[in-house]
Amino acid sequence: MALTLPTDVIAWLKTLDGDVGRAVVKLHDESQRTRTRTPRATPQAAELVDVGGGRALIVVDPALVRGLDGVAAIPFDEGRAFLALKPGGTMADLELTVLDAIDRGVAGGPEHCQALGAFREMLRGWRTSEALSVESRAIVLATRKGATAHGS
Repeated sequence: MALTLPTDVIAWLKTLDGDVGRAVVKLHDESQRTRTRTPRATPQAAELVDVGGGRALIVVDPALVRGLDGVAAIPFDEGRAFLALKPGGTMADLELTVLDAIDRGVAGGPEHCQALGAFREMLRGWRTSEALSVESRAIVLATRKGATAHGS
């Protein structure tokens, strides 16, 4: 679910918790006098996240895909971004780009290569799954003039 809030409200919520979503939940729980929830587990470096209607986006830690040719990480939350491919890019192209980066021994060391290897296996599993159909879609990304880009 997407939620648009005024910037002053977002700043205030971030004083309650660095994650705006958790701040909203915290306020709800306090208003309902419910017990504090246990924090979410650290998200995986890459995962499919349901966006409704049986559809899902590939969501990653932007650091995982930084520097991959033709791949943009569009940030939406702290440490989380969804993937956008160059126009005409496919899931197979993404998988090949990841494989090429692993073969080149990408900067970031062996741990990053290991994370990319796990990501490549996820991509292959999603691409070949009988339960999924995968298609690339174009997105429209508007950037406010004077704003700095986070991930590209």
